[in-house]
Amino acid sequence: MCSCASPKYKVIDFGQFKITVPEKWNKYERKGIDSYVGGIITDKNDSLNFDFGRYSADLSRSDFPMVYDSIGLAELTKKERQLLPKTKHLIVDDLFKTDVDFKEYLQYQTELDSIDCFKAKIITPRNKGYGGTGIYIDSLTGSKEKYNKIGIGFYGWYLNEKTQAEFIKALKTLRFEKYCGQQWVMRNAGV
Repeated sequence: MCSCASPKYKVIDFGQFKITVPEKWNKYERKGIDSYVGGIITDKNDSLNFDFGRYSADLSRSDFPMVYDSIGLAELTKKERQLLPKTKHLIVDDLFKTDVDFKEYLQYQTELDSIDCFKAKIITPRNKGYGGTGIYIDSLTGSKEKYNKIGIGFYGWYLNEKTQAEFIKALKTLRFEKYCGQQWVMRNAGV
């Protein structure tokens, strides 16, 4: 028998969507200019931020190889330089005169999944704790052609292994009740 307490969870309602998270995680709100932004503070004081709107970022489009010359190294943040020795990376004299398979050093891995009624990209760093973790859903409603597409990016940065696993688990509980109904109507109307 285990006297371990089972983890407790709660639902946070952001209005546009709901998410089930560990009980000690808390909602916070920010003021956005052209989209709805906010997030969650974890029990480890990590910030998990979302951008819900027309310009939500797809982190997988920033999947640059971790191959650096002296200029690239200088552009890293202090935190990135501290974490770099624990990652798979390469330092070269000249990025243009090196024979390297850059794909071997990509920063992120992307998995396609279904969250609620939407196709989602789940993005995680190849090197644990180095970079962003989260999801991107391209179109909750609207279309690129009509310039009214609404998407969501929800990310946390430099998360430890436990927090990353809890965050991915929470992201898979996202519910977009208002938008899933629209998807069903549009699909069945042939739109």
